[in-house]
Amino acid sequence: MIKLTNRLKAVAELVAPCDAFADIGTDHAYLPAWLIQNGVVRRAVAADIHKKPLENAQKTISLYGLENQIELRLSDGFAKILPEEAEEIAVAGMGGEQIAAMIEPTPWLKSGDKHLILQPMTHYEDVRRSLCENGFSILCEKTVAEGERVYLVISACYTGAAEEKPEWYYYAGKLTEDPTGTNDLLLQKILKRLKKRAVSVAPSDPETAEHLESIIKEIENERRKHLLLHK
Repeated sequence: MIKLTNRLKAVAELVAPCDAFADIGTDHAYLPAWLIQNGVVRRAVAADIHKKPLENAQKTISLYGLENQIELRLSDGFAKILPEEAEEIAVAGMGGEQIAAMIEPTPWLKSGDKHLILQPMTHYEDVRRSLCENGFSILCEKTVAEGERVYLVISACYTGAAEEKPEWYYYAGKLTEDPTGTNDLLLQKILKRLKKRAVSVAPSDPETAEHLESIIKEIENERRKHLLLHK
């Protein structure tokens, strides 16, 4: 039986039972293999843009005898994935810019019966912005610690209601609603990054620095407001 890392376990816990699961950027195919072993999904497509990760994935599939349930696919994002192969969809371990760039040009994600579980490694703001502007609703966000890092996982589905959120939301999202534990650890990292960026651009671009300072203040205000509610 496969044992997942904390990061992948957090992704797996958001996958709903289904017939068809797609894992984009599968690497070793640990996630689809675990989901099948635990009866969460019946079959899966494990896709990656590079051949080497698919070779690693093939070893996992062969080791656990999952050849009839997991199909490997050399694919740039969703390019080679068919809509009927993906009810629940995970995109994990990529940069936020890369994940965001996959969403808009894939129209079948907007059919209303697809569930996205996204785990960006960086630039969470790009993912949230892309989801909101393309009519997806962010259902929940969860954080998990692994080693010295804290990872974010976003659950989303298409509703058709494109919405422009305040700028701070793209950076902090739903984390401010429960600013405790690993949520707050990640919030502090986000704030630290924004403050560092504001300081670095201030000499050459004071307008951008002022904009970043405004975002920082709004995140801190939201955090304080919800901390009071949790007391």
